[in-house]
Amino acid sequence: MTPVRLDCAAALALAAAAIVGFHELAATAAPRPLILILVLLSVLPAAVRRLWPRTVLAVVTIASALVVALSVGDPAPQLAVAYVIYLIPARFPRSVAFALLGGTLATLAASALALPGGEALNALAENLPLAAGSWLIGYAVAQQRAYAKAVRSQEERDDRIRIARELHDVVAHGLSLIAVQAGVAGWVAESQPAEAARALASIEEISRGALREMRALLGVLRVEDDAAADLEPAHGLADLPALADRVSAAGIKVTLDVRGSRRELLPGLDLAAYRVAQEALTNVIKHSGAASCQVTIQYEAEAVGLEITDDGSGAARGLAGHGIKGMRERVALYDGTFQAGPGPEGGFTVTARFPA
Repeated sequence: MTPVRLDCAAALALAAAAIVGFHELAATAAPRPLILILVLLSVLPAAVRRLWPRTVLAVVTIASALVVALSVGDPAPQLAVAYVIYLIPARFPRSVAFALLGGTLATLAASALALPGGEALNALAENLPLAAGSWLIGYAVAQQRAYAKAVRSQEERDDRIRIARELHDVVAHGLSLIAVQAGVAGWVAESQPAEAARALASIEEISRGALREMRALLGVLRVEDDAAADLEPAHGLADLPALADRVSAAGIKVTLDVRGSRRELLPGLDLAAYRVAQEALTNVIKHSGAASCQVTIQYEAEAVGLEITDDGSGAARGLAGHGIKGMRERVALYDGTFQAGPGPEGGFTVTARFPA
């Protein structure tokens, strides 16, 4: 049942209950047609509470107050007022919602005080807590929905940042290698055709690999609710040998040193460590002018460490861009420690330590 149909059904049910109690007003001096109109006005507008909540609340409250003031005997609880006022906190700013609550309670209290002593107390005890309680429930539900929306918004923002970071790593690394290999191919195209062909083959392999990774990342955005994304396994430290080979093929000799007993890591942590090494090697290619580079993986009892050291220029390369910042954020996400800067004997060193 749609919300509008639910409101219509609720209004009709409230109207039926109000008409059943219509006999309590028979002894009043007011004309019976007028009383019947007031009774219907106190309940039927609830059917359109979602369209004009403030107007409907005013009409229902005033009509209900008049019905209470004209009652002979104990008046029925004003359920329609509670039904309408439930929506107010979700539809209006807090100050307006509080003002509407105060006006509603004041109107109901004034109508109840027009009754004889015992009946007035009963009307106050029934209608005021009923309206205030319904408003408070609506306020709590609105706050919970606002919090859930904020959480979803933050999660979506985090996802966008994560995907942007992944795309940056994939594109920056791939294009850096391609640029180096293209330069090599252009340099030796005439004198060493075989070397030029090898460089072009390497460009093809690197570009295909980068496209696969980008397709996998974009596939996450396109996947339907009931369709599983066809994704390759995420990268990890086990893929560093292949990464080292690609960088070595670009002209920078990469030595990989694994210390300690290799073990399985959490997939997210494993990918973060791989991306740190990938970005560090990308910076070596783009900024260092190095001839060689060493990547050290240190498996410890409660942590895994990475150190990427090259023999190139020790200038503060990449510190103003996104590369160093992205590596630092990845490590911080897992409560690790990160350092990057010129080494004591020249070159540049990147170190990261992830609690495992």
